[in-house]
Amino acid sequence: MNRSPLFCDVALAERIERAEAELMSAAAEAARLRRGDDAAFVTRVAGGVATFAEDDSPFNKIAGLGFAGVPDAAVLDRIERAFAERGAAVQAEVAHLADPAVGVLLTERGYRLVSFENVLGLALEGTYERMAPPGIEVRVCRDDEFDTWLDVVADGFAHPDDQGVPSHEEFPRQALANAERDFAAAGVVHYIALRDGTVAGGGSLRIVDGVAQLTGAATAPEHRRRGVQTALLSARLADAAAAGCDIAAVTTQPASKSQQNVQRRGFDLLYTRAVLVKQVASSEASTPPAASAAGHAARTVHGPGAEAPDDVRVVPYDGAREQLRPLFELAEDSPTQLASYIEDGRVLVALRGTTAIGHLQLVATDRDGTFEIKNMAVREDLQRTGVGGRLVRCAIDLVSREKGNRLLVATAAADIGNLRFYQRQGFRMRTIERDAFTARTGYEPGIRVDGIELRDRVWLDRPLASSQSSP
Repeated sequence: MNRSPLFCDVALAERIERAEAELMSAAAEAARLRRGDDAAFVTRVAGGVATFAEDDSPFNKIAGLGFAGVPDAAVLDRIERAFAERGAAVQAEVAHLADPAVGVLLTERGYRLVSFENVLGLALEGTYERMAPPGIEVRVCRDDEFDTWLDVVADGFAHPDDQGVPSHEEFPRQALANAERDFAAAGVVHYIALRDGTVAGGGSLRIVDGVAQLTGAATAPEHRRRGVQTALLSARLADAAAAGCDIAAVTTQPASKSQQNVQRRGFDLLYTRAVLVKQVASSEASTPPAASAAGHAARTVHGPGAEAPDDVRVVPYDGAREQLRPLFELAEDSPTQLASYIEDGRVLVALRGTTAIGHLQLVATDRDGTFEIKNMAVREDLQRTGVGGRLVRCAIDLVSREKGNRLLVATAAADIGNLRFYQRQGFRMRTIERDAFTARTGYEPGIRVDGIELRDRVWLDRPLASSQSSP
């Protein structure tokens, strides 16, 4: 029997977008309760919702706009200030079936198109049988299996398929772990897939107002092309139909393997979301320390952000290191120490036009597969615009392509802002090296950072794994 494609009108798009907005709202509220502070917020805006959970969270966005009028400028002002106070850009996801005036308003306010997402749907009629190839079992994840579930899903998200348009987003593992825990508190159910008794993949499902939201799913690389995703999808659809849902929805990257997989199961492309981003500078200018405190540690410079990095590119640097000395000196207080390593390793530079506005020095270590960020800085007037994060992501990509498995960085224990920055990039604290910054090692006595004496060094690391994902 031939099946007619599912037609998506404005009413259906509004229904799915409302479900998405409510999911973001519930997850951000769960993050607020988990953290016990005022970092997270939920603000209603023109039928949609602006949410912030914590640094680097996938819940930091505006969702569901365009189906209840055009946002009020004063409300958008308040939302943008709230994101700026948290050092985050504003990301708005707008369906192409929404009021076109919303896109006009956002672009006039400085939002720039960075990506697209496809929303696909399946009409759920009757009952659905669970289908799984021999040896594959799919069931709801138990509480004591969550860490295992997270490992396989995070592993899958880290290196998606090359097919289609790449995602513009990348989340540190800890941020992803927190998000999935908040998802669970918001009513998302996690499913685990086992192949011959080994955890092979995972996925999620949330049911609201008859809509089955199929959230991110992934399969471990060694278990791909074995029917794991088909089994995960089948189980969730069967449970959604049994719960009375009449529509299942999933979001994918355009032309991705994920989209191909769900279309093979009967999903139809319903609409596309435009992803628009505005970089906003904090109104609270902070004063850079009188002396930098990284020493041997890599650091970013803390000051007011002035521009967005939309025209910034990161490239390998093969010129004379002396030309970059002013940047190196932002991250190194000891001339003796700087002289000992300035020529080591490789350097990436962030360029605006032909001007170097930031750099990152990457060196090999004596451990196979382990590299170290030795020195990093961003020009003082351009910090907090994303340049530092872009440099780190490029370094991670470079090390991963060279089969590296770990990235190290060290910073001063006194530099709280720097510790925060690297943890936001997915690094975790590893060891503390006491009395690393002394006259014996080339540092003048009495250096303080934010009122804290410069003495100890903190080592952080970030494991690098290879993987792939599909819904």
